[in-house]
Amino acid sequence: MRRVTIFLYNLLFIPILLILLPGYLMRIRKRGGYGNKALQRFGIFDRITAARIGQQRIWIHAVSVGEVGIALKFASEFHHRNPGSRFLISTTTSTGLAILDKSASEWLEPMANPIDLPFITSRLIRHLHPSALLMVEADLWPNRIAACKSLGIPVALLNARLSSRSEKRFLMARAFTAPFFNQLDLITLTDPEDKARWLSLGVKPSLFHLTGNIKHDSSDCPGDARGGDFILDSIFLAASTHQGEEQEIATAWLTLKKEFPNLRLVITPRHVERREEIRSTLKKLEVQCRLRSEGADLSEDPLLLDTTGELSTWYSRATIVFVGKSLPCSVNRGGQNMIEPLQAGAPVLIGPLTGNFEPLATQLCEAGAAIRVNDQQDIIDSVRSLLGNAEKKTTMITASSTILAPHQGATSRNCALIEGMMSGSPLHDS
Repeated sequence: MRRVTIFLYNLLFIPILLILLPGYLMRIRKRGGYGNKALQRFGIFDRITAARIGQQRIWIHAVSVGEVGIALKFASEFHHRNPGSRFLISTTTSTGLAILDKSASEWLEPMANPIDLPFITSRLIRHLHPSALLMVEADLWPNRIAACKSLGIPVALLNARLSSRSEKRFLMARAFTAPFFNQLDLITLTDPEDKARWLSLGVKPSLFHLTGNIKHDSSDCPGDARGGDFILDSIFLAASTHQGEEQEIATAWLTLKKEFPNLRLVITPRHVERREEIRSTLKKLEVQCRLRSEGADLSEDPLLLDTTGELSTWYSRATIVFVGKSLPCSVNRGGQNMIEPLQAGAPVLIGPLTGNFEPLATQLCEAGAAIRVNDQQDIIDSVRSLLGNAEKKTTMITASSTILAPHQGATSRNCALIEGMMSGSPLHDS
C-alpha cells in the first residue's frame, strides 16, 4: 500500500504543480527574494557549497518563518548537547531563507527547499546522505521520506500539528495515508489532545511521544523585560498583521493618541512586500508612516517595521502587542503566534479568529493571559484599560506563565528523543 501511495502522489504531483504554478509565480514576483539559492530548488548545488555541506548532516525541513524558528531552536539545543553535530535546514519561503542565512555557521547550512520530484529527490538524498531527516509541524514530502527510508535513514516529525480540518481530509484517504505516516520512526506531539486525531488516521501509537511545544518553550520565564514607567513613552505594537487589520489598528490608535499623546504605534505586517499598500491605507486616514527599512525609528508617526528578523527585539520594547491574522476584517484568518510577546513580558490582544492556535488561544483568554478584541472599539477599550492599570498587565503575564508551564523543556525533550532515534535506542518520553 505504501508503494501505491507514492505512485498516486507522483501521478498527481506534476498536474497539481502546474495548476498552482501561475499563482505561485505571482506570489514570488510580489514577495521577491526567491532568486536566492534558486538552483537549490531543483537539487542543484555549486561545487563549493556541495563540498561544504558534505554528508551525514541532520536535515531539518521547516516550511516558513514560524517553523524556521522552531528548527533553529531545536538545532541550537541539539548542537549544544552534541557539539559535533552538523545541520542542513531547508525552507520553502524567501523570508524563511533570509532568517536562516543570518544564522548560517560552520555547523548550520541554510538551503532552499528542493521540489519533491522523484528524480530530483532520490539523487539529492544519495548525494547528501543525511544522518536523519526531521520535518517540522506538518510539511511532509513523500518522495523525500521514501528515499531516506530506502537508505535506512531515520525520519521524524517534530512538533507535529494536525488540525481538525486536516484530520477530515486524511480520513477520506485513510487506507493510503496510514501506511505513509507509519513509515516514520517518531512523531513528537505538542498537546495530549492531538493524539486522538492521529490515532483516528490509523497511525501506530508507538510512534507518538508527548513533549510539549518547542515554539512555546523558553529558557526565561515570562516577565517584564522593559522596566521604567509603564505609561510614559508607551509602544503599541501590531504584529504579523494582514490586509484589513492595519486600518482598524491605526483608527483605534488615532483615538487613543488623544488620551495618551506618548503612545507610539509600530506596525509589523506578516508580508513586508505590502509596505506601499499599508502606506496608502494609512494615508487615507491622513497618517504618514515611516519605514524601518529606510532607517526610521520611533516618532509621532507610525513606524512600519518592514525588515526581516527584528520583530523579536520589538516584543521586548513593546508595552502592548496586538497579534494579527485574527480580526474579522482580516483577509486571512487563523491567527499568528501570540506566545513570543507573552514570553517577552508584553500583554497581548488577539482577535476572535485564532483557529491555527487552538485550543491554546482560548486557554490563554480564559485564564486572563490574553484579551480578545473584535474591532477598533474593543482595541481602544482594551489598550486604555491596560495603560491605566499596570497591575492588570502583571496579572496577565503571570497567568500566561501558568498556561505555558507544560511546554517548558520541550526542546530538550525533543533532542533526547532524536538522540535515541539516531542511536537506535528504544524511545521513551523524557
